[in-house]
Amino acid sequence: MSLFRSQSLRRRLVLISLITTGVTLLLTNLGYISLEYYLNKRDTEKKLQVLGNVIADRIPSAVTFSDTALIGSNLSTLKSDDAIVRGCVYRKDQTLIGSYYSPAYQRTDCPNYLPRVGTLTTYNLSEFFPVKKDEETIGTLYIESSREQLLERFFQFMLFSLGIMAAAIGMALLLANKLKDVISTPMRELSDTLTEILNKGVYSIRASKTNNDELGDLVDLFNRLLTTIDDENQSLKASEERFRKLTALSPVGIFQVDPNQNLQYVNQRWRDIHGLTNDHPDLQDWFEMIHPKDLVNIQEAWNRLVLDQDSIALELRLVRSDMTYTWTHLMASALHDQDGQLLGYLGAISDISELKAAQVQMETLAFFDPLTGLANRRLFKNRLVTSVKGAIRSGKSMALMFLDMDQFKRVNDTLGHDAGDVLLKEVSNRLSNTVRENDTVSRIGGDEFTILLTDISSVQDVRAVADKILKAMAKPIRVKGQDILTSVSIGITMTPDDSTDTNVLMKNADLAMYSAKEQGRNNYQFFSEDMNHSILEHLAIEKEITEAIERNQFTLFFQPKISLFDYRTTGVETLIRWQHPDKGIITPDSFIPVAEETGQIIDIGNWVLEQACRQISSLIRKNIMPADAKVAVNLSAKQFTDPKLAEHIRNVLEITGIPPRCLELEITESTLMDDVEAAISIMQEIKTTGVSIAIDDFGTGYSSLSYIKRFPIDVLKVDRSFVMDIPDDKNDMAITAAVIAMAHKLDLNVVAEGVESDEQLQYLRLNNCDEGQGYLFSRPLSLAQLHQYLVIAAERRTNSYEI
Repeated sequence: MSLFRSQSLRRRLVLISLITTGVTLLLTNLGYISLEYYLNKRDTEKKLQVLGNVIADRIPSAVTFSDTALIGSNLSTLKSDDAIVRGCVYRKDQTLIGSYYSPAYQRTDCPNYLPRVGTLTTYNLSEFFPVKKDEETIGTLYIESSREQLLERFFQFMLFSLGIMAAAIGMALLLANKLKDVISTPMRELSDTLTEILNKGVYSIRASKTNNDELGDLVDLFNRLLTTIDDENQSLKASEERFRKLTALSPVGIFQVDPNQNLQYVNQRWRDIHGLTNDHPDLQDWFEMIHPKDLVNIQEAWNRLVLDQDSIALELRLVRSDMTYTWTHLMASALHDQDGQLLGYLGAISDISELKAAQVQMETLAFFDPLTGLANRRLFKNRLVTSVKGAIRSGKSMALMFLDMDQFKRVNDTLGHDAGDVLLKEVSNRLSNTVRENDTVSRIGGDEFTILLTDISSVQDVRAVADKILKAMAKPIRVKGQDILTSVSIGITMTPDDSTDTNVLMKNADLAMYSAKEQGRNNYQFFSEDMNHSILEHLAIEKEITEAIERNQFTLFFQPKISLFDYRTTGVETLIRWQHPDKGIITPDSFIPVAEETGQIIDIGNWVLEQACRQISSLIRKNIMPADAKVAVNLSAKQFTDPKLAEHIRNVLEITGIPPRCLELEITESTLMDDVEAAISIMQEIKTTGVSIAIDDFGTGYSSLSYIKRFPIDVLKVDRSFVMDIPDDKNDMAITAAVIAMAHKLDLNVVAEGVESDEQLQYLRLNNCDEGQGYLFSRPLSLAQLHQYLVIAAERRTNSYEI
């Protein structure tokens, strides 16, 4: 193959033509010769078959009577075929009875026994024919024919084919030479034209077109390619000129270095940045201008550029002749041609002195809180890492305090954000005055602060600082002419006792701070593993609540509310239970607080509202519950402040078909008192839906009449804590009686919770309490149990009427 490729195009065309013609003719002649041989052989075999069948049909009688003369007479008919070599007739016992031998061939006797015929070695054609009489084989005829005539005709045909092949190859050679001239002449002209263009470097020369075939199209393409190259060459020259003009006007210093480390080109801006005026600056002079502190880095980077062709991108300082330095940004990379050969190095250098100064100023601002001047979160984290490493090296302790202002949001919302800013500044000043100079006070966001206490000898030192902080915060702060009392909740963690991981320390301090808030605010708590266990348990419950919502594990129970005048069922209070697959029934006290904190209470509350209305509505439609019965549903604080609450209530009423008068929403007193004006506005919007509103757990919170009379409510529920001690506690009895009287004065219905004894019932009836609920009447019931309870209650009333 390599020898063929080394030949000229002309020779390859001739060789291809000859090989193609020769192989085609050879395959064709082989096919024809094989076919001729096959047909002649088939004709010979047919002729032999006819002769054998004729003789076999004539000699049965002769074989039966062993008439050799008659057998010989019949075998003599084989003389009609010159190709027959011999014929043999055998009896039934396979012994020879007659034979024929052709004089044209060497005499070959027939074997005396038929089995020996099969052992004969011959290239002739042979055939066996049974001799039958009355369908019984009485002998065998064997005939042998020569292949000489067949082979003679085969060789004659082969000689004829070889002659034709020789003539065809000669003609193909003649045509190939002609084709060679047709193709090679235009190609040679193209080659001559290209050689001339390369020698002269003139791309305006064009090849002449002599044919209108594919070769002519090739000439056209060649000339078009020359035109394109000529245009691109002109464009390249124009681009080079523009590049030189742009580099001369560029605000960036541009330079080019050859492979021998010589500066080939620098633009004017490069000279201005370096303060050089000589026309041919030296690369070594440039290295000498680099600031000593940056020289090692640039030399290493330059070596990588030269040895490994790694690009450079770094900042460095250049020392000018007046000993001032300029901050610059250097970029450089290697240049290669299309074959990968190194052409040199191209680079750009920019003056970033102003940018660097701005960066320093921005970094300074980025590390400090603009309002209080304290370290911000970024600087705090940096110093936390440094302090932890220092504590590990020195063997001493370090304390991290996490502080959160108590009730800051209320001040911010009531007095405005400017008042909140004044408060934050004063708190920052007091915190800074309570610690040493080497400690760090940071404001990490909103009303959250951190303090790093380094070189701590004992826990008592930390306690002393915490006490000092609480004492400093106890003093009133004057804001907008008002004295404001503020406090902080402090979480404290120590290193290395608690951890040496900064993220863990932050988490620990945060947990301890939330523990301080749970302890009533305005105190400090040290981190303990119990806190960590508590938060992990909290997270586990949160995850299980999510799964419970997705898997519909919650169910509803209903506790009947009874009229204390005629003991009829006036409604039910909806209670949620969690049917945990592993823990069984879980009461709300175990998961509702977590759901409140995580916001999951919104989904849970919406589900409870819809399901309660749907289930009780079905009982009302079936006349199992009275048409004016009410289903009471508790609203959480987060539900109450949900902007879409009224819209959701309307949707539930429409979906479930329950009359608005049959739905009662219970809201705790503490929820309403967080923001009274906002609560009034929300309740007024709820009232537009037509549902009733009840205040739950009344008497345990603020219980201010000035607020109660402003609330658009319908029902007061007396908390079970007042009912449970009747008649033992006279104070509770007095409070309960007063609440009932006050509610009636305000035209409110009163419901007593936790009624469990006849004495309690009688006292409530004596004071005209409207309704009651508790274990005296019924425990919380499932929907099916409530159905049964209502049916039985109805039957009892019917029976009492009949009596």
